[in-house]
Amino acid sequence: EYIMANKLTPELKKYKEDFDNLHKKIGELEWKRAIIWYGRKGVFSSEFEKIDIQLDNYIENMQILIEDIKDYIQKTKMMKDNINYK
Repeated sequence: EYIMANKLTPELKKYKEDFDNLHKKIGELEWKRAIIWYGRKGVFSSEFEKIDIQLDNYIENMQILIEDIKDYIQKTKMMKDNINYK
């Protein structure tokens, strides 16, 4: 993975950074949701709803980002193949 990271284009490095940030935020919210009862006697359902809404938003953004990455790689490969073909 380290060798591959050194070969990433600036665009892919930015995508990787965005991916890592979203992944971290999703993990933090999942953890918060998992331990929300820890040290508490009660929890409002609105707290779970708020976390669920945030999670849904981050997951949707992750799915969009993954599609953007796939599109970028496909376009880059096509351009590279066209250059190698000529």
